[in-house]
Amino acid sequence: MSIIITILIFGIVVMIHEWGHFISAKKCGVTVEEFAIGMGPKLWKKQKGETLYSIRLFPIGGFCKMADEDCENSKKVGFNGISVWKRMIIILAGVFMNFVLAIFINAVIIMFIGYAGNTVSEVEAESPAEKAGIMAGDKIVSINDSSTNLFDDIAFNISQRKSENIIVGYERNGEYFEANVNVPQKEKLGIMVNRKASLFEKGSEGLESVGFFDSVRAGFWKGVYMVKITFYGIGQLFTMQVSLDDVAGPIGLTSAVDTVYEKTIQVSIWNTVISMAEIAALLSANLGVMNLLPIPALDGGRFVFLIIEAIRRKPISPEKEGMIHFAGFAILMAFGILVAFNDVFKLL
Repeated sequence: MSIIITILIFGIVVMIHEWGHFISAKKCGVTVEEFAIGMGPKLWKKQKGETLYSIRLFPIGGFCKMADEDCENSKKVGFNGISVWKRMIIILAGVFMNFVLAIFINAVIIMFIGYAGNTVSEVEAESPAEKAGIMAGDKIVSINDSSTNLFDDIAFNISQRKSENIIVGYERNGEYFEANVNVPQKEKLGIMVNRKASLFEKGSEGLESVGFFDSVRAGFWKGVYMVKITFYGIGQLFTMQVSLDDVAGPIGLTSAVDTVYEKTIQVSIWNTVISMAEIAALLSANLGVMNLLPIPALDGGRFVFLIIEAIRRKPISPEKEGMIHFAGFAILMAFGILVAFNDVFKLL
């Protein structure tokens, strides 16, 4: 079951990413030769107009094959035959749709289960927050100059503090205040925040009901939070603050899904659905961020070449660019194999 769920999650996230490329390419007049989910031999295919739609054997990745993507010899309306600005839109459309998917999933989850906001509902007695003058009803808007829109932001920003002193920005009765709070490393700030009820919990005692637009707004900030922690994790990887053991690929994700599934299915099917949706939202944000990295073969790497072309007012040689992207793809594949072996090793 965990394998099936993981395949479904990967399939949806990748399909939305490639659909972003697909629909933007169509709108820009580019011929799309194939829209594929998965890699390897074709399991299913259907020709519709100029585009072949296919599902392939290995449920990892996918692609939107545009005419003339890496050469200029095609008679069809190709990727290289349109303006550089339109090509930028097509390249970034996949990442954009991944972010939209993450926000959408988060918003739907919040509609059903609510969310923890950034308004203080209770302050623990003798806590650092109480000693600094923070009171119930205050709205925490920043921690050490980093904005906070949800409780997730508050917790993350506090965890990233480099000293025991924290500057807490908060609003009270429409006025902005700052408090210098001393929080020893093993202590908590000492606040509880309000939990807004879902659309289906209206009238529940002690809960402030959240409407449709509030759900969308909170879903947006939850998506922003996921993007932020993904960038943070990548930064730690590149600065060697984390090891390869902290990195997981599809095999590692399947193992994580299995762990969550086994725990949540004992509670209820509904709990499992929510947990799997949260994983899908985080994976979608993660895929969007990864594709933004300026690495050859990724969308971010292709976007860098388009920026250079826009500045130079002429493209880089297709042969040279193709070689660079091929080298980048080879490195990514090698890294993927390394991560896969590491995932298997951890399972064994």
